[in-house]
Amino acid sequence: MFQVYSIRIATVAALGVLLILWGAAQAGPEMKEDAATALEVRVLEARVSPGAGERDEVLYRMEVISVLRSSVRVKPGDTILVRSYALSQEALGQGVEGPRAPALLAQGWMGVAYLNPDPKAGGSEAGQPFVIAADGDSFEDIPQGPPSLRWTQ
Repeated sequence: MFQVYSIRIATVAALGVLLILWGAAQAGPEMKEDAATALEVRVLEARVSPGAGERDEVLYRMEVISVLRSSVRVKPGDTILVRSYALSQEALGQGVEGPRAPALLAQGWMGVAYLNPDPKAGGSEAGQPFVIAADGDSFEDIPQGPPSLRWTQ
């Protein structure tokens, strides 16, 4: 009798874990689709400042190469500011759980950024402020190979 209940509990627990993992896997693409802008960008400057707790604050100054989609007025050649975060050295050593942190981008990196307007900042002379929209999936490398219509718009 005890074994039957144990098998049922283990089965329900395993299904619950699979459901949670499936939901987390679906969140990345959904967050990208919900982003206000998808821009092809180049990093001009990256500043990392220590934050509170497990995350360091990162401020990128980026040049817009092309606009894949946007509900915000931005055009190629514009300079934008993007507020992001990176895991602190302490957090990296401890193996922190939670949403995947975005990669720390180097100066000159080119790729696609999924962004939302920054609700905490107004416009500035240095560029229009944005925040990342999809946590660790907010920045995507441009695929290698011949250019496609999607990447040359």
